[in-house]
Amino acid sequence: MALQQINDMTISKFDKHKQNLFIIMMVVLLVLIFFLNYDGDIDSYNTTILALNYSYGFTSRGLIGTLFSGIAKLLPIDIMNPMGAKLFILVWTLIFCIVLLIFVSYVIKKCRNNDSGALFIMMMYLIVALSSTYISGWNLGRVDIYMIMASLICVMLLIKEKAEWLVIPITAIAVMIHQGYVLMYLNIVIACLLYRIITDKSKRVKLIIILAITVVACFALLLYFEFFAHADNKMAVYETVAESAAALNEEGNYHVNLLAHEILGADVSDMEHAFHMKNLAEIIIFAILMLPYEIIFVRLMINIIKRAKNPVDKFKYIILYLGALSMLPDYLIKVDYGRWIVSTIFYYLVVFAYLYIKDDYIKEQIDEQVIRIKGYGYIYILLLMYPLLFVPYRDVNIDKITAMIGHVLNRELLHWW
Repeated sequence: MALQQINDMTISKFDKHKQNLFIIMMVVLLVLIFFLNYDGDIDSYNTTILALNYSYGFTSRGLIGTLFSGIAKLLPIDIMNPMGAKLFILVWTLIFCIVLLIFVSYVIKKCRNNDSGALFIMMMYLIVALSSTYISGWNLGRVDIYMIMASLICVMLLIKEKAEWLVIPITAIAVMIHQGYVLMYLNIVIACLLYRIITDKSKRVKLIIILAITVVACFALLLYFEFFAHADNKMAVYETVAESAAALNEEGNYHVNLLAHEILGADVSDMEHAFHMKNLAEIIIFAILMLPYEIIFVRLMINIIKRAKNPVDKFKYIILYLGALSMLPDYLIKVDYGRWIVSTIFYYLVVFAYLYIKDDYIKEQIDEQVIRIKGYGYIYILLLMYPLLFVPYRDVNIDKITAMIGHVLNRELLHWW
């Protein structure tokens, strides 16, 4: 018994040392990613959204602009200009990176035994994919960072198993930031709540109530913002907001489609036909380029479901596996496929990290898969490095490699756009 205790302490100290070393490496990696990807450019879409606020009514995507204008009124200096907008965006991007690092540190420290390195791999790619995407000029200032932070905080609360009720206001605030949260990031919170409901009998009723209120509140806000939340005296508001948005952009531009949709309630889908054709070509190319990972993932899920002990466990894992299908309407209707890909990656990395520290069976299956792939030697290293070629992800274009291949194919063969 004493020898076992000493052995456990030794393992614990060794694991803690590895964890701390990994966290330090992630801090260095974040700094490196910033210098490699930050170019100072902010797209007109991401400055225009700062001009939307609740002074024109309780409209969609108005919360961040309301926060920005509220801070501007409190400060003794004028920040309603391009430099002020950039500073606001950079501060929140820094906060986003800190929250991301806190989440990774929290998850890593919750895992006592990570001998296969699987959790390190998942968390490293989470940091690389998200930070590079939202630091680069393609997406710097996207409201996605606020929605991602909301979901990460909710997942940490569910891991900690305390103050789970905070999930309700946090997710509601995220929908007020952007109603797209319901399809893009709420799925992670619902998946983790469903898992807790199935596995935690002592809190089942409480968690069901939290889930029900969360879903009803978020979908009610989604419906309101999509169909009812348009300003009165639309043209006057449009002109005022357009003027404010232009003043926040270094080139004096504003995003016409965003304001047309959010203020005038216009359907802008007809203007995006070429983007849809580009999306179709690129998603096929991307799926082919990512085929090795798709095979590994499908094989892992088949093994997990097939080896599950009973029908309840099989159902539980199938639900978690299919959770990312909430993104399907975005893939079918919208055009920012780079962001949808990031959201999909985010879902699976976070959900599997949650399961890795909560479910010994899932941990065992993931470790087995990783150890098996490690046996392939250099192929394992290649599989680790290859995805890094595709970051940062973009917006309409998925990434630089897919975009380049798609452009050449369209020019020489397809002629779709």
